Amino acid sequence: MHRDQLIAYLDDHLNADTLRDAAVNGLQVEGRVDIHRVATAVSSSAALFRAAAAWGADAVLVHHGLLWRGVDPVPLAGATRERLRLLLAADINLLAYHLPLDCHGEHGNNAVLARQLGLEHLEPFGLYHGVAIGFAGVFPQPVGVEELTRRVVAATGQQPLVFPGGGEGIIASVGVVSGGAPETFDEAVSAGLDAFITGEAREWVMHRAAEEGVTFIAAGHYATERFGVRALGEHLASRFGLEVRFFDFPNPA
Repeated sequence: MHRDQLIAYLDDHLNADTLRDAAVNGLQVEGRVDIHRVATAVSSSAALFRAAAAWGADAVLVHHGLLWRGVDPVPLAGATRERLRLLLAADINLLAYHLPLDCHGEHGNNAVLARQLGLEHLEPFGLYHGVAIGFAGVFPQPVGVEELTRRVVAATGQQPLVFPGGGEGIIASVGVVSGGAPETFDEAVSAGLDAFITGEAREWVMHRAAEEGVTFIAAGHYATERFGVRALGEHLASRFGLEVRFFDFPNPA
């Protein structure tokens, strides 16, 4: 597959040009033209680029790339220089999609995680600059906090930080916004949801969850953002016959 064909498809499929994002979405580092093997991962790192090169990847597709908007330019030195050197030495393309891989209804972090938890009737939720990047849904039958926690562990592979919302602890509706989105808790409260799941917590969460009666679950920034890029890679393999491999570098944060 031609590199430009792959980029054009991803940009269109993920509506990459329609979102106001802190990240540079799409091609970040140009490599070879012909794409046969695509390595997918959550975050850019030297370890990822070494592993991708050893596997023979033509492109690396990530959620967290190297280029971000609104930040001061940094010298191409130290870790930044080494990451770039690895990509250029192996002639590997770096493709990154940030918010487009959060909000996509089929291959996004939040939609995939919500479905794995058993939520149905998903609706856009979690506004960022006026665009919903998460999803909220309901269970066919309400569950308790312990059961919801068990499902989160099964989906993410790690024990989450749970702040129960008090009361009877019966959860019928849940909002999901992956990564670092604890501020979206207020939207969950306003929407009347029973629980809110994101990646990270803040100090104020514990008391607010109890006082508002909305269970807050912090399941890990990395752990909640494995879903999108992995699902997208599987889609590319199925649609275009590309060889795709997910590289997992577990991170407890």
